[in-house]
Amino acid sequence: MLPSVEQASPSDTPGRSFPQRARATGPVADGRAPVAVIGAGFSGTMATLQLLRSLPADQPVLLCERSAEFAAGVAYAAGDNEHLLNVRAANMSALPDNPSHFTDWLSRRMGASGGPSSGVYETEVGLFASRGLYGRYLRSILDDALRRTAGSAQLRLLPDHVVDVEPCCSAGNLDGLTLVCSGGQTIDVSGVVIAVGNLPAEEAGDDRICRNPWDAKAWRPLDPDRPVLIVGTGLTMVDLALGLRRRGFPGRIVAMSRGGLLATRHAPAAPWPTPALTQAEESSVARLTARLRREIAAASGQGVDWRGVIDSMRPVTARLWSGLPDQERRRFLRHLRRHWDVHRHRMAPPHADHIDRMRQDGSLQVMAGRIVAMDTRADGVSVTYRPRACASDPSPANRTLEVQRVIMASGVEQLSRTNDVLMQNLFDRGIVRTDTQGLGIEVDANLNALQADGTAARYVWALGPIVRGVLWECVAVPDIRVQASLLADGVAERVRQDLAHWSFAI
Repeated sequence: MLPSVEQASPSDTPGRSFPQRARATGPVADGRAPVAVIGAGFSGTMATLQLLRSLPADQPVLLCERSAEFAAGVAYAAGDNEHLLNVRAANMSALPDNPSHFTDWLSRRMGASGGPSSGVYETEVGLFASRGLYGRYLRSILDDALRRTAGSAQLRLLPDHVVDVEPCCSAGNLDGLTLVCSGGQTIDVSGVVIAVGNLPAEEAGDDRICRNPWDAKAWRPLDPDRPVLIVGTGLTMVDLALGLRRRGFPGRIVAMSRGGLLATRHAPAAPWPTPALTQAEESSVARLTARLRREIAAASGQGVDWRGVIDSMRPVTARLWSGLPDQERRRFLRHLRRHWDVHRHRMAPPHADHIDRMRQDGSLQVMAGRIVAMDTRADGVSVTYRPRACASDPSPANRTLEVQRVIMASGVEQLSRTNDVLMQNLFDRGIVRTDTQGLGIEVDANLNALQADGTAARYVWALGPIVRGVLWECVAVPDIRVQASLLADGVAERVRQDLAHWSFAI
């Protein structure tokens, strides 16, 4: 059976919560097989909204979500007002053709009020909003779509875990796909959009080591007199460190990564023109890095901050990445990725201020080192690490750090190592394959997933962080909303081409 929708009240008003409405959806007996979007975080929600705009009104769209929350995902599920986005509100519109959509929503919601208690922060570089507030914004957009399509039931919600996608063939031809859910339900669909976001690491049963930094056990009560180790020094570490403070942990936090590099902060920066790169620069990480350094020096000579130069690369980053030879991509990932990340993905000023104060009072220590071993004990974890070599100590010896908990926040694992059952089944069936670096799913220019044999999967698309290996800069709102529009156009074209084959009943 395929879930339908009921008329939805706005998610910002009192009444039933969004997840309750999702579970309350009823069955539809027949109709055209829907296009299914797997994952209802930002990527999946944006893909769904764009599909509703591009597809005929009688073509249903099924949004599938394994967790309790639609239109939130891990990134925007935080409910407190101090967990900030790291991108200015002015750049966070969910709609590519309406750049002020989010700030207009904030204005209507906040009126003349504002400030930290509201989840909105005015800074010298612009307005920043909380992640929880942004999650409510996304849910309000999905609510609007539910209301608009309630009469035709074009948008349907499936609060279930999709664990497999089976091809449907007749006379040797692929006619569609069948979703298999964890509860045993099967649903025939005419296409699948994979929008699962960042797949979390599989959590172990040991409370002393948290492999998924957003798992509930990361926030379990702690001894205030014993340190906590966060492995990683990027934006996830910042969120974790500040989250531990907000939850009342007053103790020492140690953050460690191989480079010990902390994310930089947002600061005012004048725009800088995108450099006209040579072919040699576009094919070599070393030459490209040298050119960026020259651009930064030139910008500095004109009083323009380095941030303006880094931001100028955004329009061409995906093209540059896709044009790099595999060897150069590996060189970037091995030597330059962490430097790019800390300069490209920055802290909101209020977060940067908090981190500065914690470092100054010694409650947060940022270290450069490599974890050698972790031995769990009854009262914590004994961590053996090797400090990064430096001029004064070119061959440092291993050291030991005793902590009560280790939280892993060192970045996303390679997709080839995932234990996610859906992705494993897709790989086993040859419906998708990993990109050359093993970071995610390989897709073509139209975001069609590539099958094991290298051909485009006719009815399977993907977007968001899961295609990072092909597009690289594809995890932020401005990037994903453009992907969603491109993908929807491709799906709509496929619907027009295959309309006769998509008329079978559910």
